[in-house]
Amino acid sequence: MIRHIAFFSAIDPKDLDAIEDGLWVLKDNPHALQFAVHRNLKLDEIPGPHPDFIVMADIADETELAAYKAHPLYAESIRRVRPLRDIRVAADIVIDV
Repeated sequence: MIRHIAFFSAIDPKDLDAIEDGLWVLKDNPHALQFAVHRNLKLDEIPGPHPDFIVMADIADETELAAYKAHPLYAESIRRVRPLRDIRVAADIVIDV
């Protein structure tokens, strides 16, 4: 199982709700077995960038991850979020279930 994790920060704090709405578009992507969007509580006291959102999707394997990213809902989410976001960092890790 692959856990796809992405971190996003907003250019302008007034766009947080729009970014969150754009990320939640991905919940209906049929290639994700589990999906969640979380707002960062920003409780870490170490200086540095602190993302506004964390997206996590559990996906069966690399083939399904490619299908997840090729799905029209992924493109729609990008269309809505990319103009409003500053930083995006993503990681894919293998998890045991």
